[in-house]
Amino acid sequence: MITGAQWLTGRYDPPGNQWGDILPTVWSDDGSTYVLMDDGGVDVPKAGGFWRQSLAKITGGPPHLQFRRAGGAFPPPHTWGEIGGNPDNDDGPLGPYYSVGFAEAGGVFYATQQRNWNWAANGPFTGLVGIAYSTNHGNTWSFPGKPFPAPLGNLNFVDGGGAGGAYPDGYMYAIGTEREFNASRIVLGRVQIGAANVTDPAQWQWYAGSTTAAGGASGPQWTSSLSAAAPLFNWASHITYPQMAYDPGLHRYLLTFTYSYSSKTPAVWKGGAQLVIAESANPWGPFSFVATSPNFGPSNGYGAGFPSQWMSRDGRTLWLKWAANFAGCAKGLDCSGAYGFNLAQVRLTVKAPASATRATATTAKPHRPHKLVYVLSGLSLPLLLLFAVRRRRISLPGRPRPPASN
Repeated sequence: MITGAQWLTGRYDPPGNQWGDILPTVWSDDGSTYVLMDDGGVDVPKAGGFWRQSLAKITGGPPHLQFRRAGGAFPPPHTWGEIGGNPDNDDGPLGPYYSVGFAEAGGVFYATQQRNWNWAANGPFTGLVGIAYSTNHGNTWSFPGKPFPAPLGNLNFVDGGGAGGAYPDGYMYAIGTEREFNASRIVLGRVQIGAANVTDPAQWQWYAGSTTAAGGASGPQWTSSLSAAAPLFNWASHITYPQMAYDPGLHRYLLTFTYSYSSKTPAVWKGGAQLVIAESANPWGPFSFVATSPNFGPSNGYGAGFPSQWMSRDGRTLWLKWAANFAGCAKGLDCSGAYGFNLAQVRLTVKAPASATRATATTAKPHRPHKLVYVLSGLSLPLLLLFAVRRRRISLPGRPRPPASN
Protein backbone atom coordinates (compact mmCIF):
# COMPACT_ATOMS: atom_id res chain seq x y z
CA MET A 1 0.00 0.00 0.00
CA ILE A 2 1.15 3.53 -0.82
CA THR A 3 0.84 5.64 2.31
CA GLY A 4 2.33 9.01 1.44
CA ALA A 5 4.15 11.24 -1.00
CA GLN A 6 6.86 13.86 -0.77
CA TRP A 7 8.15 16.44 -3.22
CA LEU A 8 11.79 15.77 -4.12
CA THR A 9 12.21 18.91 -6.23
CA GLY A 10 10.68 22.27 -6.79
CA ARG A 11 8.71 23.05 -9.92
CA TYR A 12 10.40 23.12 -13.33
CA ASP A 13 9.04 25.46 -15.99
CA PRO A 14 8.13 24.23 -19.48
CA PRO A 15 10.60 25.17 -22.21
CA GLY A 16 10.00 28.52 -23.85
CA ASN A 17 8.59 27.03 -27.07
CA GLN A 18 5.76 25.07 -25.40
CA TRP A 19 2.46 26.15 -23.86
CA GLY A 20 -1.06 24.79 -23.51
CA ASP A 21 -2.99 22.66 -21.05
CA ILE A 22 -4.55 19.32 -20.01
CA LEU A 23 -1.45 17.58 -21.45
CA PRO A 24 -2.31 13.85 -21.65
CA THR A 25 0.85 11.88 -22.49
CA VAL A 26 1.63 8.63 -24.29
CA TRP A 27 4.74 6.49 -23.93
CA SER A 28 4.93 5.35 -27.52
CA ASP A 29 6.28 2.20 -29.11
CA ASP A 30 9.03 4.33 -30.70
CA GLY A 31 10.44 5.00 -27.21
CA SER A 32 9.37 8.65 -27.08
CA THR A 33 6.72 10.41 -25.06
CA TYR A 34 4.04 12.32 -26.97
CA VAL A 35 1.79 14.98 -25.49
CA LEU A 36 -1.50 16.43 -26.68
CA MET A 37 -2.04 20.12 -25.85
CA ASP A 38 -5.21 22.22 -25.89
CA ASP A 39 -5.20 25.99 -26.51
CA GLY A 40 -1.47 26.22 -27.13
CA GLY A 41 1.19 24.40 -29.09
CA VAL A 42 4.92 24.14 -29.77
CA ASP A 43 6.77 26.70 -31.89
CA VAL A 44 3.51 28.43 -32.79
CA PRO A 45 4.35 30.60 -35.85
CA LYS A 46 2.27 33.59 -34.77
CA ALA A 47 2.61 35.88 -31.77
CA GLY A 48 -0.25 35.10 -29.40
CA GLY A 49 -1.48 32.33 -31.69
CA PHE A 50 -2.55 28.84 -30.66
CA TRP A 51 -4.21 25.71 -31.96
CA ARG A 52 -7.39 24.25 -30.52
CA GLN A 53 -5.31 21.11 -29.99
CA SER A 54 -1.94 19.91 -31.26
CA LEU A 55 0.59 17.13 -30.77
CA ALA A 56 4.25 17.27 -29.73
CA LYS A 57 7.04 14.73 -29.34
CA ILE A 58 9.09 14.97 -26.14
CA THR A 59 12.75 13.98 -26.08
CA GLY A 60 15.31 14.09 -23.31
CA GLY A 61 14.74 13.14 -19.70
CA PRO A 62 13.05 15.16 -16.98
CA PRO A 63 13.52 17.84 -15.97
CA HIS A 64 15.43 18.72 -19.17
CA LEU A 65 12.82 18.06 -21.84
CA GLN A 66 12.67 19.20 -25.44
CA PHE A 67 9.37 19.60 -27.30
CA ARG A 68 9.08 19.31 -31.06
CA ARG A 69 5.86 19.66 -33.01
CA ALA A 70 4.62 16.27 -34.23
CA GLY A 71 2.17 15.29 -36.91
CA GLY A 72 1.53 16.29 -40.48
CA ALA A 73 -0.07 19.44 -41.84
CA PHE A 74 -1.35 21.90 -39.26
CA PRO A 75 -4.07 24.48 -39.93
CA PRO A 76 -3.04 28.11 -39.38
CA PRO A 77 -2.99 29.11 -35.70
CA HIS A 78 -5.24 31.93 -34.52
CA THR A 79 -5.14 34.53 -31.80
CA TRP A 80 -7.99 34.96 -29.35
CA GLY A 81 -9.04 38.15 -31.13
CA GLU A 82 -9.10 36.44 -34.53
CA ILE A 83 -11.58 33.81 -33.34
CA GLY A 84 -13.79 36.41 -31.67
CA GLY A 85 -13.43 34.79 -28.27
CA ASN A 86 -15.20 31.65 -29.54
CA PRO A 87 -13.08 28.46 -29.36
CA ASP A 88 -15.33 26.83 -31.96
CA ASN A 89 -13.75 29.17 -34.51
CA ASP A 90 -10.29 27.76 -33.77
CA ASP A 91 -8.85 24.62 -35.32
CA GLY A 92 -6.21 21.92 -34.91
CA PRO A 93 -5.12 18.64 -36.51
CA LEU A 94 -8.18 16.95 -34.95
CA GLY A 95 -10.58 19.65 -36.12
CA PRO A 96 -12.29 22.44 -34.14
CA TYR A 97 -12.43 20.39 -30.94
CA TYR A 98 -10.70 20.14 -27.61
CA SER A 99 -9.04 16.78 -26.98
CA VAL A 100 -8.48 15.43 -23.47
CA GLY A 101 -8.14 11.67 -24.04
CA PHE A 102 -4.97 10.38 -25.71
CA ALA A 103 -3.61 6.82 -25.81
CA GLU A 104 -1.73 4.26 -27.89
CA ALA A 105 -2.51 0.58 -28.32
CA GLY A 106 -1.21 -1.82 -30.94
CA GLY A 107 0.71 0.95 -32.69
CA VAL A 108 -2.42 3.11 -33.06
CA PHE A 109 -2.88 6.55 -31.49
CA TYR A 110 -6.35 7.47 -30.22
CA ALA A 111 -7.56 10.99 -29.39
CA THR A 112 -10.97 12.24 -28.31
CA GLN A 113 -12.88 15.03 -30.08
CA GLN A 114 -14.89 16.94 -27.52
CA ARG A 115 -18.14 18.79 -28.18
CA ASN A 116 -18.11 22.37 -26.97
CA TRP A 117 -20.00 23.11 -23.75
CA ASN A 118 -20.89 26.15 -21.69
CA TRP A 119 -17.44 26.46 -20.15
CA ALA A 120 -18.03 30.12 -19.27
CA ALA A 121 -20.51 28.88 -16.65
CA ASN A 122 -18.58 25.66 -15.88
CA GLY A 123 -21.55 23.82 -17.36
CA PRO A 124 -21.87 20.06 -17.87
CA PHE A 125 -20.15 18.31 -20.73
CA THR A 126 -22.19 17.56 -23.84
CA GLY A 127 -20.43 14.44 -25.13
CA LEU A 128 -17.85 13.61 -27.79
CA VAL A 129 -18.05 14.16 -31.52
CA GLY A 130 -16.02 10.97 -31.71
CA ILE A 131 -12.64 9.35 -31.15
CA ALA A 132 -10.06 9.81 -33.91
CA TYR A 133 -7.20 7.42 -34.60
CA SER A 134 -3.82 7.49 -36.33
CA THR A 135 -1.69 4.59 -37.55
CA ASN A 136 1.41 6.74 -38.18
CA HIS A 137 2.12 8.50 -34.87
CA GLY A 138 -0.19 11.41 -35.58
CA ASN A 139 0.99 12.32 -39.08
CA THR A 140 -2.54 11.75 -40.38
CA TRP A 141 -5.80 11.04 -38.58
CA SER A 142 -8.96 9.12 -39.40
CA PHE A 143 -12.30 10.41 -38.09
CA PRO A 144 -15.03 7.76 -37.75
CA GLY A 145 -17.33 10.44 -36.31
CA LYS A 146 -19.30 8.17 -33.99
CA PRO A 147 -20.60 10.38 -31.16
CA PHE A 148 -20.41 9.49 -27.47
CA PRO A 149 -23.25 10.75 -25.27
CA ALA A 150 -23.25 13.30 -22.46
CA PRO A 151 -22.05 13.62 -19.78
CA LEU A 152 -18.84 12.42 -21.38
CA GLY A 153 -16.42 15.13 -22.43
CA ASN A 154 -13.12 14.82 -20.63
CA LEU A 155 -12.88 11.06 -21.25
CA ASN A 156 -9.24 10.36 -20.43
CA PHE A 157 -7.50 7.06 -21.14
CA VAL A 158 -5.76 5.27 -18.30
CA ASP A 159 -1.99 5.06 -18.87
CA GLY A 160 -1.27 1.33 -18.92
CA GLY A 161 2.29 1.74 -17.67
CA GLY A 162 4.30 0.48 -20.65
CA ALA A 163 5.71 1.52 -24.02
CA GLY A 164 3.08 1.40 -26.75
CA GLY A 165 0.41 0.79 -24.16
CA ALA A 166 0.26 -2.10 -21.72
CA TYR A 167 -3.13 -3.78 -21.55
CA PRO A 168 -2.70 -7.33 -20.24
CA ASP A 169 -6.43 -8.10 -20.16
CA GLY A 170 -6.94 -6.80 -23.71
CA TYR A 171 -8.95 -3.76 -22.58
CA MET A 172 -8.19 -0.07 -22.66
CA TYR A 173 -9.67 1.86 -19.73
CA ALA A 174 -10.75 5.49 -19.50
CA ILE A 175 -12.22 7.78 -16.86
CA GLY A 176 -14.37 10.90 -17.08
CA THR A 177 -16.43 13.40 -15.10
CA GLU A 178 -19.61 15.32 -15.81
CA ARG A 179 -18.04 18.80 -15.94
CA GLU A 180 -14.67 20.48 -16.32
CA PHE A 181 -13.95 21.97 -12.87
CA ASN A 182 -15.22 20.72 -9.51
CA ALA A 183 -17.21 17.77 -10.80
CA SER A 184 -18.79 15.34 -8.35
CA ARG A 185 -18.22 11.86 -9.76
CA ILE A 186 -15.85 9.78 -11.86
CA VAL A 187 -17.07 7.08 -14.23
CA LEU A 188 -14.89 4.30 -15.66
CA GLY A 189 -15.21 2.74 -19.10
CA ARG A 190 -13.37 -0.02 -20.92
CA VAL A 191 -13.15 -1.24 -24.50
CA GLN A 192 -11.29 -4.00 -26.30
CA ILE A 193 -8.22 -2.93 -28.27
CA GLY A 194 -8.69 -2.17 -31.97
CA ALA A 195 -9.75 0.93 -33.89
CA ALA A 196 -13.15 -0.48 -34.79
CA ASN A 197 -13.86 -1.03 -31.09
CA VAL A 198 -12.30 2.05 -29.50
CA THR A 199 -14.03 4.50 -31.84
CA ASP A 200 -17.48 2.90 -31.52
CA PRO A 201 -19.48 3.83 -28.39
CA ALA A 202 -21.56 0.66 -28.81
CA GLN A 203 -18.45 -1.42 -28.02
CA TRP A 204 -17.73 0.31 -24.71
CA GLN A 205 -18.64 -1.05 -21.29
CA TRP A 206 -19.08 1.03 -18.14
CA TYR A 207 -18.30 0.14 -14.56
CA ALA A 208 -21.56 -0.61 -12.75
CA GLY A 209 -20.29 -1.49 -9.28
CA SER A 210 -18.66 -4.50 -7.66
CA THR A 211 -20.20 -7.67 -6.31
CA THR A 212 -18.89 -10.19 -3.82
CA ALA A 213 -18.79 -13.78 -4.96
CA ALA A 214 -18.68 -16.97 -2.91
CA GLY A 215 -15.50 -17.04 -0.89
CA GLY A 216 -15.48 -13.29 -0.37
CA ALA A 217 -13.77 -12.28 -3.63
CA SER A 218 -15.19 -9.16 -5.24
CA GLY A 219 -15.22 -8.28 -8.91
CA PRO A 220 -16.41 -5.47 -11.16
CA GLN A 221 -19.72 -5.50 -12.98
CA TRP A 222 -20.06 -3.88 -16.41
CA THR A 223 -22.93 -2.40 -18.39
CA SER A 224 -23.26 -1.25 -21.99
CA SER A 225 -25.39 1.69 -20.84
CA LEU A 226 -23.57 4.82 -19.71
CA SER A 227 -26.69 5.93 -17.84
CA ALA A 228 -26.45 2.77 -15.72
CA ALA A 229 -22.80 3.33 -14.81
CA ALA A 230 -21.86 3.55 -11.15
CA PRO A 231 -19.26 6.12 -10.08
CA LEU A 232 -15.87 5.02 -8.84
CA PHE A 233 -16.69 7.47 -6.06
CA ASN A 234 -18.74 10.58 -5.41
CA TRP A 235 -17.21 13.71 -3.94
CA ALA A 236 -19.44 16.72 -4.41
CA SER A 237 -17.69 19.56 -6.29
CA HIS A 238 -14.19 18.19 -5.66
CA ILE A 239 -12.94 16.60 -8.91
CA THR A 240 -11.16 18.45 -11.73
CA TYR A 241 -9.54 16.72 -14.73
CA PRO A 242 -8.73 13.32 -13.17
CA GLN A 243 -5.98 11.21 -14.70
CA MET A 244 -4.91 7.65 -13.90
CA ALA A 245 -1.69 5.72 -14.55
CA TYR A 246 -0.53 2.22 -13.69
CA ASP A 247 2.70 2.07 -11.67
CA PRO A 248 4.25 -1.29 -12.66
CA GLY A 249 6.96 -1.10 -10.00
CA LEU A 250 4.35 -1.03 -7.24
CA HIS A 251 1.54 -2.82 -9.10
CA ARG A 252 -0.83 0.02 -8.20
CA TYR A 253 -3.02 2.48 -10.09
CA LEU A 254 -2.38 6.13 -9.26
CA LEU A 255 -5.33 8.51 -9.53
CA THR A 256 -4.61 12.24 -9.57
CA PHE A 257 -6.97 15.20 -9.71
CA THR A 258 -7.38 18.69 -8.32
CA TYR A 259 -10.27 20.66 -6.92
CA SER A 260 -10.85 24.39 -6.70
CA TYR A 261 -11.54 26.10 -3.38
CA SER A 262 -14.60 27.79 -4.87
CA SER A 263 -17.13 26.40 -7.34
CA LYS A 264 -18.30 29.84 -8.44
CA THR A 265 -17.02 31.33 -11.68
CA PRO A 266 -14.47 32.83 -12.16
CA ALA A 267 -13.05 31.84 -8.74
CA VAL A 268 -13.26 28.17 -9.75
CA TRP A 269 -10.48 28.92 -12.27
CA LYS A 270 -8.36 31.41 -10.36
CA GLY A 271 -9.08 31.25 -6.62
CA GLY A 272 -6.67 28.44 -5.73
CA ALA A 273 -6.71 24.65 -6.12
CA GLN A 274 -5.61 21.54 -4.25
CA LEU A 275 -3.93 18.39 -5.56
CA VAL A 276 -5.16 14.93 -4.51
CA ILE A 277 -3.34 11.61 -5.07
CA ALA A 278 -5.07 8.27 -4.48
CA GLU A 279 -4.17 4.64 -5.23
CA SER A 280 -5.73 1.24 -5.84
CA ALA A 281 -4.83 -2.25 -6.98
CA ASN A 282 -7.42 -1.99 -9.79
CA PRO A 283 -8.68 0.80 -12.05
CA TRP A 284 -12.17 0.30 -10.58
CA GLY A 285 -10.94 0.76 -7.01
CA PRO A 286 -11.56 0.90 -4.15
CA PHE A 287 -9.20 3.87 -3.89
CA SER A 288 -7.25 4.84 -0.80
CA PHE A 289 -6.16 8.39 -0.16
CA VAL A 290 -2.39 9.01 -0.39
CA ALA A 291 -1.62 12.72 -0.21
CA THR A 292 -2.77 16.24 -0.95
CA SER A 293 -0.99 19.53 -1.61
CA PRO A 294 -2.69 22.93 -1.08
CA ASN A 295 -2.51 25.89 -3.46
CA PHE A 296 -1.11 23.51 -6.01
CA GLY A 297 0.27 24.95 -9.23
CA PRO A 298 0.94 27.38 -7.75
CA SER A 299 -1.84 28.33 -7.31
CA ASN A 300 -4.37 26.98 -9.85
CA GLY A 301 -2.94 23.68 -11.10
CA TYR A 302 -4.98 21.12 -13.06
CA GLY A 303 -4.48 18.19 -15.44
CA ALA A 304 -1.98 16.56 -13.06
CA GLY A 305 -0.68 13.11 -13.96
CA PHE A 306 2.27 10.73 -13.73
CA PRO A 307 3.67 9.87 -17.21
CA SER A 308 4.61 6.20 -17.07
CA GLN A 309 7.90 6.56 -18.97
CA TRP A 310 9.36 8.57 -16.11
CA MET A 311 8.60 6.14 -13.28
CA SER A 312 11.57 4.52 -11.56
CA ARG A 313 12.00 0.76 -11.77
CA ASP A 314 10.82 0.31 -8.17
CA GLY A 315 7.85 2.58 -8.84
CA ARG A 316 8.58 4.94 -5.96
CA THR A 317 10.14 7.91 -7.74
CA LEU A 318 8.02 9.63 -10.36
CA TRP A 319 7.58 12.91 -12.20
CA LEU A 320 4.29 14.76 -11.97
CA LYS A 321 3.22 17.04 -14.83
CA TRP A 322 0.47 19.64 -14.84
CA ALA A 323 -0.70 22.97 -16.26
CA ALA A 324 -1.68 26.06 -14.27
CA ASN A 325 -3.25 29.49 -14.25
CA PHE A 326 -4.91 29.69 -17.66
CA ALA A 327 -7.10 32.47 -16.23
CA GLY A 328 -4.48 34.04 -13.99
CA CYS A 329 -4.84 34.21 -10.21
CA ALA A 330 -6.91 35.92 -7.58
CA LYS A 331 -5.23 38.77 -5.74
CA GLY A 332 -2.67 37.60 -3.20
CA LEU A 333 -2.03 34.16 -4.68
CA ASP A 334 1.31 32.95 -6.01
CA CYS A 335 0.78 32.82 -9.77
CA SER A 336 4.20 31.44 -10.77
CA GLY A 337 2.86 28.14 -12.13
CA ALA A 338 3.17 28.16 -15.91
CA TYR A 339 0.46 27.70 -18.50
CA GLY A 340 2.30 24.72 -19.97
CA PHE A 341 4.13 21.52 -19.03
CA ASN A 342 5.16 22.04 -15.39
CA LEU A 343 7.21 19.26 -13.76
CA ALA A 344 8.24 18.18 -10.27
CA GLN A 345 9.62 14.94 -8.88
CA VAL A 346 7.67 12.96 -6.30
CA ARG A 347 8.70 10.14 -3.96
CA LEU A 348 6.05 7.68 -2.80
CA THR A 349 6.13 6.05 0.63
CA VAL A 350 5.21 2.39 0.74
CA LYS A 351 4.54 0.67 4.06
CA ALA A 352 1.85 -0.96 6.14
CA PRO A 353 -1.18 1.22 6.95
CA ALA A 354 -0.45 3.75 9.66
CA SER A 355 -2.10 6.70 11.38
CA ALA A 356 -2.17 10.10 9.74
CA THR A 357 1.27 11.64 9.31
CA ARG A 358 2.83 14.55 7.49
CA ALA A 359 5.63 14.82 4.98
CA THR A 360 7.22 18.16 4.16
CA ALA A 361 8.39 19.44 0.82
CA THR A 362 12.10 19.50 0.14
CA THR A 363 13.99 22.72 -0.47
CA ALA A 364 15.27 21.73 -3.90
CA LYS A 365 14.91 24.43 -6.51
CA PRO A 366 14.71 25.65 -9.65
CA HIS A 367 11.60 27.27 -8.17
CA ARG A 368 10.36 27.34 -4.63
CA PRO A 369 8.97 23.93 -3.65
CA HIS A 370 5.30 23.30 -3.05
CA LYS A 371 3.77 23.60 0.38
CA LEU A 372 3.33 20.65 2.70
CA VAL A 373 2.02 17.38 1.37
CA TYR A 374 -0.49 16.12 3.92
CA VAL A 375 -0.58 12.35 4.21
CA LEU A 376 -3.65 10.47 5.43
CA SER A 377 -2.60 6.88 5.11
CA GLY A 378 -4.82 4.12 3.82
CA LEU A 379 -8.14 5.93 4.10
CA SER A 380 -11.04 5.49 1.75
CA LEU A 381 -11.04 8.56 -0.49
CA PRO A 382 -14.47 9.93 0.55
CA LEU A 383 -13.30 9.97 4.18
CA LEU A 384 -11.13 12.92 3.23
CA LEU A 385 -14.28 14.97 3.73
CA LEU A 386 -14.07 14.22 7.45
CA PHE A 387 -10.74 16.00 7.77
CA ALA A 388 -10.14 19.72 8.10
CA VAL A 389 -8.34 20.17 4.80
CA ARG A 390 -7.80 23.90 4.60
CA ARG A 391 -10.10 25.67 2.15
CA ARG A 392 -10.32 29.28 1.06
CA ARG A 393 -13.49 30.75 -0.42
CA ILE A 394 -12.89 33.75 -2.66
CA SER A 395 -15.69 35.84 -4.14
CA LEU A 396 -14.75 37.50 -7.42
CA PRO A 397 -16.74 39.46 -9.98
CA GLY A 398 -17.64 37.49 -13.09
CA ARG A 399 -15.94 38.02 -16.43
CA PRO A 400 -15.46 36.00 -19.63
CA ARG A 401 -12.77 33.34 -19.80
CA PRO A 402 -9.61 35.11 -20.99
CA PRO A 403 -7.42 33.83 -23.80
CA ALA A 404 -4.52 31.58 -22.93
CA SER A 405 -1.24 33.42 -22.88
CA ASN A 406 2.35 32.29 -22.61
